[in-house]
Amino acid sequence: MRIGINGRFLVAKRTGVQRAAYNLVKTLFDIDTENEYVLFTGEDQAEEWRKYPNVTLVTSPLKVGGNLRNHLWEQFLLPRLAKKHKIDILHSPANMAPLFYNGASVVHIHDLCFVVNPQWYSYTFHTAYNIAIPRLAKKATRVITNSNNSRNDLLQFYNVDASKVRLIYWAVDQTFGQKETSTVETIPETDYILYVGSLEPRKNIGNLIEAFERMRSRNPDLKTKLVLIGGESPLFANVRLQIKTYQQDVVFKGFVSDEELRAYYRHAQAVAYPSLYEGFGLPPLEAMASGAPVVTSNTSSLPEVVGNAALMVSPYDCDQLADTLALIVRDPLLRREMRARGYEQVKKFNWYRVARNILAVYYEVYCEAHQIQGDNSIPFPKWKVMMQREKAYINRS
Repeated sequence: MRIGINGRFLVAKRTGVQRAAYNLVKTLFDIDTENEYVLFTGEDQAEEWRKYPNVTLVTSPLKVGGNLRNHLWEQFLLPRLAKKHKIDILHSPANMAPLFYNGASVVHIHDLCFVVNPQWYSYTFHTAYNIAIPRLAKKATRVITNSNNSRNDLLQFYNVDASKVRLIYWAVDQTFGQKETSTVETIPETDYILYVGSLEPRKNIGNLIEAFERMRSRNPDLKTKLVLIGGESPLFANVRLQIKTYQQDVVFKGFVSDEELRAYYRHAQAVAYPSLYEGFGLPPLEAMASGAPVVTSNTSSLPEVVGNAALMVSPYDCDQLADTLALIVRDPLLRREMRARGYEQVKKFNWYRVARNILAVYYEVYCEAHQIQGDNSIPFPKWKVMMQREKAYINRS
């Protein structure tokens, strides 16, 4: 097979969806040496991928922050490039895909938050996605989503043919589970609760800050800080103004390097993730892989992700969140128990398994497009080798 990868996501800042798409593509290239890949991406993003002999790079002048140019490239130039390079399947792993591509395609739709909660998005974003996503979902040969919650939303709101929707859970970058080698010196010396994610309304930062202040006021002996890591949305300009009493104890770090992020996870007393809606939610898994106890919401996809390895609360109940955070901070035995549960939960989510499932979808699409019965007529990756790598990943120390 000749598989095209829509690499527009590589030009964006690496937040949740982009990080997941990056890990997927990297793992696919690592394990599959039998199929041919064509990676369509920006000129500045090409170097990392040159080491793969079965990957052809097709670069364009895409730029970080050049949203309009990048969007036009994806919608109008990418379909032509895909046709020129004679790909069998075009895979778009980060929500958006070219509307005018008529070949076999696989499209990842991570969530329908903009439909469920339109008030959290700008008019332009909401309108564009409300036009594009339902059309992409109906036109794609296969739609991949990453939680039962998102799958149910797709079927409910867009009436997508259920037979072409595939549920494939995301995974966590294995570097979050590696032993500490960081020499990062920016970590607070005091105890802290950590939040990782964008600072936008659906992430519920307002209630997190309110809960933190209630926790501190009810437990005056605690000196715990709240550290927020992630980019600030223009829609959340007033978040700093909400901090009433503990201005010095709420630390905004913005974007940090991957090395710093791993260090912050490892040293946190707890990771709080009281999001109102998630299609998957990578930070709780990253936290568990790093050995941090997690407090998260009992809504949307998050119960699927954390299982019984986290403490779940209503994201609307600040008192419950405050009391739960205080419980973890004060109880080292509870933290130890949650750490052990987290390590076990994370084993269910690994990128080798994700990549194998994605490859199975590729073959499904290829056989359907070429009217092939079974998979004996086409090259198939060495599943035994891939399973051995997956087992080694799960059992790593």
